[in-house]
Amino acid sequence: MADEQSDERTDGRTEASEVLRSLDAFKFRLRRHFAAGPFILQQDWAPSHGSRSTLAVLEAHFPGFLDKNLWPASSPDLNPMDFSVWGMLEGKIAGKVFATVDDLKAALEVAWASIDDGYLRRTVNSVKKRLRACVKARGSNFEILL
Repeated sequence: MADEQSDERTDGRTEASEVLRSLDAFKFRLRRHFAAGPFILQQDWAPSHGSRSTLAVLEAHFPGFLDKNLWPASSPDLNPMDFSVWGMLEGKIAGKVFATVDDLKAALEVAWASIDDGYLRRTVNSVKKRLRACVKARGSNFEILL
């Protein structure tokens, strides 16, 4: 029993250190793409994103992040990853067959690294227009206003 608890704690520490390494790599890429300009991490409504441990990590590594309570639920038209980037990444790997999940992850990492900084800036800069359209439409469908 004590050995099982020790293994769980070790696995938890290993997982936590992997998450922190991933966050550091993510922050490095954000800084590379957005130069010295400020950025804000936006939370969505995924259940795991509201956990105390997730919020503690975000507060430590991304001060000023927008938590799920400051962002409307089910709002892919306001999230640059949803309205632009995921589709572009999908297009870069479309038609390819991957033998393993690791192969898919590797292909997505290559696709992500190939994204043009200008594309990301234009995508992020379009959010302000989308937010205004959302407000004008009173939270209803606003694509016609874009």
